[in-house]
Amino acid sequence: MVRILLVGFLIFTAGCATVPRSTVVVPVETTLEGLCSKYALDCSWDGVAQTVSMDYGGQRIQALVGSSLVMVGKNKLSLSAPIKRHRGAVVVPPDFEKLVFGPADQKTAAGGGSFLGRRLGKVVVDAGHGGKDPGAIGFGRLKEKDVNLDIASRVARNLKEAGVDVIQTRSDDDFIALAERTAAASRPGVDLFISIHSNATKSRRASGIEVYYVGPLNLEDKCEVQRLQNERKLCGLLNMRKDSSDLKGVVTDMLYTYKVADAPRLAEAVARGLSQAVGQVSRGSKAARYYVLRNTLVPAVLVEVGFISNPKEAAQLKEGAYRQKIADAITKSLMRYVYAQGI
Repeated sequence: MVRILLVGFLIFTAGCATVPRSTVVVPVETTLEGLCSKYALDCSWDGVAQTVSMDYGGQRIQALVGSSLVMVGKNKLSLSAPIKRHRGAVVVPPDFEKLVFGPADQKTAAGGGSFLGRRLGKVVVDAGHGGKDPGAIGFGRLKEKDVNLDIASRVARNLKEAGVDVIQTRSDDDFIALAERTAAASRPGVDLFISIHSNATKSRRASGIEVYYVGPLNLEDKCEVQRLQNERKLCGLLNMRKDSSDLKGVVTDMLYTYKVADAPRLAEAVARGLSQAVGQVSRGSKAARYYVLRNTLVPAVLVEVGFISNPKEAAQLKEGAYRQKIADAITKSLMRYVYAQGI
């Protein structure tokens, strides 16, 4: 999951003197202790949570050993390689100093905040319905599950060609339970979840693009069985100690805050970009309580690419060229969002 998932481990204890020391010279890479000394920083190291934090340029810098994600204030950037331990020392990749300490001094990036590394982690691409669940049956007996799968596969291919790691919830006409779809987005390194659907109503006149995101969750939503299972799965994959209940609480709170803040912006970016690219009216981005939106832990959107109950749109959605246009527009919208938000 989002590399953002890995930054929640923010319980810090000792001072810079407790950062593991080593006299071993590591080629190309730099020890964190060396950077602390160079910039005269007080670093905090937590050996249990494997986290480090420091203040520089008026911003809090936080990182986790084993992750390539670093938080600079409320923003996030991705390093060229994960931070690691080497013979007792915390070692950072060659671009750590430039990406982390450079942006801490620069607050001139478009939209405010720091200039960040622009590397998207894994994206879960979900083709709605499938197998025994055909979804809506549209004009001319067009099946939603087929349209969804084809467009989702094209989006996945586009992202892979752009160098993004992709997890597809299904790549064939298979039935995948909703719980499995959300669980796919509960892995370290996943940044975003996007679910592809096709709209349908009794009225043949309804048309356009809609994109949904989840609004603030209530207590019942936060305690939903699948969401709790996904949280436990993530913490298990990160090898958190069983008694780290406080730390797990910090992780889940940060994930929730990140998701609720970013999902509406992602939905709006996709709705606007897709509508403009295919020449269809935008019905806007809207809050909804769909299962896959509630129970994923990262920013998630559900895209309704058009109405298969509308004769004109159904005819378009049958065409491979039109589906590719949709996939291209979704991909470009995702990437524009990533650059704007600094993922």
